[in-house]
Amino acid sequence: MLLITVPHARREASNNHDEGAMQMIPHLRKSLEDYEVPHTFHVGTDFRGILDLNRGESRHTEYAKEFTRLLGLNDLHIDLHSFEYLDEDVPDEQAITEAGDDVRDWSMSDVVFLTIDGVTDENFLSYMYEELEEQVIVDDIQTRPYNYLTTFAQVVMDVPSVLIELNEGSAPSYPAVAEVVARAVAEYLGLAESASA
Repeated sequence: MLLITVPHARREASNNHDEGAMQMIPHLRKSLEDYEVPHTFHVGTDFRGILDLNRGESRHTEYAKEFTRLLGLNDLHIDLHSFEYLDEDVPDEQAITEAGDDVRDWSMSDVVFLTIDGVTDENFLSYMYEELEEQVIVDDIQTRPYNYLTTFAQVVMDVPSVLIELNEGSAPSYPAVAEVVARAVAEYLGLAESASA
């Protein structure tokens, strides 16, 4: 019922991968099992420096084909990423991503939702956001529709999707974040009673 994509999971010497997202997998898997949420992790095995599986140019890869198949079997999608914590005094050339996002802004939070106006499912986003902000520092940052997986899930397949960026400097909070995400998904899907009910 829940598909979690981790497209940047192939470790590279350049550190151009999502180490925090990979560290989150066992925590999230355990929490989802504890809440009896049926789930599938779809983990990328390509080097991001050669082919970014979260960009449109990857749409003809085996990863994208399997992603499309898995979306047809699931009710929700989480695209899981992470970023290296950066101090506010880091120069622009180290802090600004190719897409124009400023990782120094992200670094003020433990969890960042990258949302795309008119694309991101607002109901799923607000549910996840409200649950997480009770435990950790959360931000919602508007971005452009360059994230292929969440855009495809939401627009083409009509599967509610959120893109979560984990602060790698907040790794000690990952077990708590995983528990909240699993609970929020279970409640959203009607598999568990809402704690606020």
